[in-house]
Amino acid sequence: MDIVDAVEYYRTPRGQNPNSPNKLRFSGLAAAVGFDAFHLADVLLTQPLQVIVGDVPGAFGSYRDGWELFDRARSNRKDIFVVQGASHYDLYDQPKYTAQALDKLETFFAENL
Repeated sequence: MDIVDAVEYYRTPRGQNPNSPNKLRFSGLAAAVGFDAFHLADVLLTQPLQVIVGDVPGAFGSYRDGWELFDRARSNRKDIFVVQGASHYDLYDQPKYTAQALDKLETFFAENL
């Protein structure tokens, strides 16, 4: 389902950018596959952390990655918020889901900034 959602988002006016070729280049795939965005999160991520994921786990792993970041982060003040019924792409621009995420972030920033 992620691939269908990605195409719907990036190949339609909803998320399309006229300056983007919107094509996967296999020559750059090795670097992306080997990249660990959470490397050293257990050491360096000590500040307050709010993770937001949709509860619809897709093939690309956004749901799983959110939980992994939450688990690996060293912060003593961390929270994960799961938006029911939302996919990764729904959290980009669907008001029903983004409103919930923004409400959570508003509270988080009010408490931590």
